[in-house]
Amino acid sequence: MENKKALDFFQNISRNSDVHPLSCKFSEVNDHTQIDADFIMKYASAATSILDLGSGTGFTVNKIYDKVKSIACVEPFEGFTKFIAKSENIEIFNQTLREFEPARQYDLITIFGVMHYFNEDESNTIYEKYFHFLKENGRLIIKNQFGVNEDVVIEGYSEEQKRDYFAHYRHICKEVGILENIGYKNVEVIDIYPPECNRWDNTHFYAIVAEK
Repeated sequence: MENKKALDFFQNISRNSDVHPLSCKFSEVNDHTQIDADFIMKYASAATSILDLGSGTGFTVNKIYDKVKSIACVEPFEGFTKFIAKSENIEIFNQTLREFEPARQYDLITIFGVMHYFNEDESNTIYEKYFHFLKENGRLIIKNQFGVNEDVVIEGYSEEQKRDYFAHYRHICKEVGILENIGYKNVEVIDIYPPECNRWDNTHFYAIVAEK
């Protein structure tokens, strides 16, 4: 599984004539963005600069941009970013996470619902790259589904999505180890959602908060 397959998957969705703000979530049952927004704001204030990686249609960004200093949104597809709020404190970069080269450091970097679309080697590269664009004592927040007992890899046709789907839900302990090996410190795993949001026995939603 490589990120290119996931990019192709979302590129096709973004080009659909019926693309809408929930297109990245696939259905309303997967929209937990108010919980995401409330969680981010535990670590942010009116003085916080945020780099949001994989912003999609901005469902989370649109709930917090007026409460923080600035948000830089990185999302490859304009078909999604057209739904992000228009504001002086929002910048939009239609680039992949690997293409984007920040011009400065940020107080907070958020990556929500994205890292399972990268395999282990790709994830290591992403985490290492953006470590350098966090301010000293800044935080990285990752929210994702992770494997409960082991890695869970999905590569092929999804009955639920009615199309090919690609994801690598790494074991939560493995993800923490990747971050610590790069140099992130005080890594904390938080059970972010109510139990009913975790629909599968072999994966679980967690937020990981790590400091530089």
